[in-house]
Amino acid sequence: MKATEPVCLADVIELMLDAVCVVDRRGHFVFVNGAFERIFGYQADEVIGHPMLDLVFHDDRENTLQAVATLLAGEPQPCFENRWIRRDGQVVHVLWSARWSEEHQVRIAVAHDITERKRMEERLQHMAGHDPLTGLPNRALLLDRIQTALTQARRDQTHLSLLFIDIDNFKHINDSYGHFVGDALLEHIARRLKNCVRESDTVGRLGGDEFLILLNRTSTLDDAVVIAEKIRAELEQPFALGGRQLHIAPSIGIAHNPDSGEDYQQLIQCADQAMYRAKKAGGNRIAVF
Repeated sequence: MKATEPVCLADVIELMLDAVCVVDRRGHFVFVNGAFERIFGYQADEVIGHPMLDLVFHDDRENTLQAVATLLAGEPQPCFENRWIRRDGQVVHVLWSARWSEEHQVRIAVAHDITERKRMEERLQHMAGHDPLTGLPNRALLLDRIQTALTQARRDQTHLSLLFIDIDNFKHINDSYGHFVGDALLEHIARRLKNCVRESDTVGRLGGDEFLILLNRTSTLDDAVVIAEKIRAELEQPFALGGRQLHIAPSIGIAHNPDSGEDYQQLIQCADQAMYRAKKAGGNRIAVF
């Protein structure tokens, strides 16, 4: 091609790595480029004439319609994010740059696939808030959830409890069988703890062999004691690891809001003190602050 020959705009659009969509005022597709199929899995003849909203992830439809209304009012949307459903059912995270053409009565949008970026952000966020060994929430995420639960409990006039759990003589496990076995045991303990509580509760690892459980909406202290006893009995059952049967026992301290304090620091401190009282009394028991 000579430098003086005009560039074909259609060829440029087809070479773009991002999807280009043109949608009429009714919200129906009138044009998509080749990258649309690569990102969303649909060929042009499968979507032309069909509503754009059909491809939007259900939970994002309301926000998408709000963005469309803003576009039709003449305000461009240079950085709008939502999720679409690919032809194969997978969810695609999309960053849009869009505007309304009053002259042609169409919406013109360019879609950039940011799915991998979103997945990486989710992985990094998970790593920042979870214990790498057990996968349980770590101290930072635990504190955040406790503060959120306290705020909700005050608003709804409900109660919550904390269980502070320490494994008795866990150092003996590491000294006798090695840290590899100790780590495997902690993973098994974490699974048993999660199986003892509800989905609405949070089991977290503070570090070492210390765990903290947030029990949401425990009406009375007795409710927390019942769950603590269930946990104590469950952890007393032997663990089969490496061809051997390992036996452990927990010391569990309970703090109940609002009896043991109104803020998260007071609650954790009270549960911790109760746990040490249980441990000093011989372990394998429950103490209430």
